[in-house]
Amino acid sequence: MKGRNLLFSFPKSVDTSIVNRLDGSVVSSQSGVFYPYQHQDFYAMDSLFLSPLKEEEIWDFQSISQVQLGFLGFLTLRGFIREDLELPKLQVRGLSKQWRSFLAKENFLGKQVPWETLDFIPNLVGDTPSPESGFGKKGHWANEFHYEKKEGNSTSLFFIATKNQSETDVAISDLMKDFLLYSQTNHYLERAYIRKENSSYFYLNAKETNPRVFYRENTSEFPSFLFLVAELKNKTVILPN
Repeated sequence: MKGRNLLFSFPKSVDTSIVNRLDGSVVSSQSGVFYPYQHQDFYAMDSLFLSPLKEEEIWDFQSISQVQLGFLGFLTLRGFIREDLELPKLQVRGLSKQWRSFLAKENFLGKQVPWETLDFIPNLVGDTPSPESGFGKKGHWANEFHYEKKEGNSTSLFFIATKNQSETDVAISDLMKDFLLYSQTNHYLERAYIRKENSSYFYLNAKETNPRVFYRENTSEFPSFLFLVAELKNKTVILPN
């Protein structure tokens, strides 16, 4: 399966110069406004949210009315990459009522996320549960962020790791192994997208005997990272009589 490159990012101005930073990253010196729209294509999200960085960025979510963890995960990943490169925090605007309610209820902005919104989000005081899984957390990365959302019999989640502290390369297979062990305990895996700075795996369970996995090599100027976004169905627990 080949990813589709969908053109739905519109810069506020045409780039006139490119900055080659001391860390080797390439950043446009211009500011930009991005307009994602509602869909479920992980490859298209990848193409937009891992596109070349602007010096300053605004992300307009007015065309994404419904809450989707894929968009939230990719947005947060881009925020962490910008933070690691010491770029200004990206700004988010145009959040729908559903998004504002969700972010407030989950106190998401209180989780030290690397982006901020221009919209008003109420600060609701209360306890927010931590994710149940323990994958990751092996000391390979300086930054790790894990979030889960349960709704009915479904669970969506994403995991982000940046700033590799290990002397050796951290393979996607290590994260995949930990995640599969976790997901198979209480869930059926529907879809998963695992991304590294130079490659990706797309797992698709089309209700077939043998699930499909697609591999793709990617080229980027980004520092090392690991990213996972997944959709799962919760297993029904049958209690003995």
